[in-house]
Amino acid sequence: MGGGSFETMGMKADYFAERGKGITEADLGRYNVTGKEEDKYKFKVPTLRNIELTPPYFHDGQADTLEKAIYDMGKYQVVIEISDEEVRAIKAFLKTLTGSYGEDALG
Repeated sequence: MGGGSFETMGMKADYFAERGKGITEADLGRYNVTGKEEDKYKFKVPTLRNIELTPPYFHDGQADTLEKAIYDMGKYQVVIEISDEEVRAIKAFLKTLTGSYGEDALG
């Protein structure tokens, strides 16, 4: 965990061109903090726990719903068109990762 939770996000399709903004400073990721060339395009990878409760998604907040995030991951990172049925199945799985704190939470 810790510093090892920063990953380079590989793209197979041009997310930035389709977004219509080009590459912005925020798109440089961890590089903005360290100034190290090897940290360009590295982003902190959050846990999937409670993912349905944490929109918007992606480093730039472009996906305002979990469904959009799932479609976009398929399109830009693995170059597949995910069907509506597959999106529903993936979302159903991700929702199983949603939890709540009990009254006896440690703290």
